[in-house]
Amino acid sequence: MTPNELLMWLSAREAGSWPQFRGAVENLGLDEEGSADAALPLHQRVRFNLERLGHVEFDTLGSDNGWRVVPPALALCQHGNAATGVLCGARSLQLLGRINAYTAGLEIERISLPDCPDVIRIKSADARTLKELARRAGLLCQPDTPESILSNLPSIARLDAWPRQALPAGGKDWDVKQLAVERRAMKWKSVTIQEANAPLSEGLFRFARFQAPEYFVREGHKTVKLPGAIGKYYVLFRRKRRVLRYDRPNRSLSLPALFRPPLLVERALILCSGIPPSISVAYGRPRLTYRDIPEEIAGIAAEVLRQELL
Repeated sequence: MTPNELLMWLSAREAGSWPQFRGAVENLGLDEEGSADAALPLHQRVRFNLERLGHVEFDTLGSDNGWRVVPPALALCQHGNAATGVLCGARSLQLLGRINAYTAGLEIERISLPDCPDVIRIKSADARTLKELARRAGLLCQPDTPESILSNLPSIARLDAWPRQALPAGGKDWDVKQLAVERRAMKWKSVTIQEANAPLSEGLFRFARFQAPEYFVREGHKTVKLPGAIGKYYVLFRRKRRVLRYDRPNRSLSLPALFRPPLLVERALILCSGIPPSISVAYGRPRLTYRDIPEEIAGIAAEVLRQELL
């Protein structure tokens, strides 16, 4: 079974449990080669791509420890005087047939990538044509999708939105690491559970047990539990470290793979083109590069992450 067939299988069922999803991925013979996230298990790679591309939501309200397929939609992004629509959400043969029937005269691309369904994107000289296509094909339509997502996200600069929770102070089998943000290198370093809980200990800590990491930021007398990607950018903000690099001639945004953006920020960046980031190695360190990013979208993303573009 291919990732395309998997998305159709999920779409026909609409929602389900995490074990059902994992079993479908592991037992249906998806190709494991060629991934940019090869260190992750296959089911996690497929999950992240389905989330990043806006096809399936996991662990959301009403689907705790499960998944639900998003209604089919055309996510629009303006690129100068042209517009691109990326097909997101549920798929069926009937839906694809309707889209093909109404795209006469438009440029439609179907791009195959590892570990995710084909990217289907449609280009037009103006957004109105794509909105009309969506209406006729029975799709939802989201104008200016990247900007809409980013403009509704809170800044990562405050910890008030996250619950206070003390670090684990005991128990066996904890693998504890602290994010080291140093002048020459930024990396995870191993610490003991006692060092993490020391009175003057501060920063971002990762506690992992049974392959389920939990992330905590300690600052002064406050300790909060939060998603790891948000914790990383909070620490970068507090340390005044910049990691986002925007290449204006090539309209690309790159950053160290260690600092992959939070899910919704990354979804906004990916939906500029519909293409997940490529990975390369520079000076021995992996980097992610997002393509076809308008400069204004790169700027809004940097503002959300409390970064300045290099």
